[in-house]
Amino acid sequence: MNVLFFGKAANLTTWEQRDFWPGSDTGPDASCNEDTYEKSIGSEASGAPQEDGLFRNAATKIMAYRIFPQSLVSGVLRHEPVAVGDTVGIDYRIVPGLHLFFGARVEEVFDREYDGIWRAGFRYRTLVGHPEFGVETFCVEKKLDSGEVTVALRSWSRPGTRLAKLGAPLVRLAQIHASKAALRELSRSPH
Repeated sequence: MNVLFFGKAANLTTWEQRDFWPGSDTGPDASCNEDTYEKSIGSEASGAPQEDGLFRNAATKIMAYRIFPQSLVSGVLRHEPVAVGDTVGIDYRIVPGLHLFFGARVEEVFDREYDGIWRAGFRYRTLVGHPEFGVETFCVEKKLDSGEVTVALRSWSRPGTRLAKLGAPLVRLAQIHASKAALRELSRSPH
């Protein structure tokens, strides 16, 4: 994790050279928090996603990592949309003038139908130095029969750095706050 003061630029290059947290490929264990945050954002016509409908608008935000309110978190990307192997820089604003910067790497990108639900989004795994050790999936889902569109964040994690372990209750509160803020942001109309 990098601490950035008063406009210091985030450096994605150093995060692109980092590996995943060792052991994060084996999945969650008993010490991990497993979270699911979902919110229905409305409906569109049944069937495949509409070109300029709710689903595609939410998918565009997700694939550009415009998931959180800019006042809280902004993404640092080399290009949009994200692709497998991309490093996502996460610029987390603590208070005005103080930011934390850390990264994760995209492991999967999807935009297809699964058992009557169309899903679009991606999954990333945290890199060494990220405050959290874990995996998170950001997606939008559409029930093809009803047209209902839902945004979802699903994750498992535990504190990764010593500082995060020491401040685990506060880190956990920040994590929950960010996830709920993401659902509100993704449910906002693009207009």
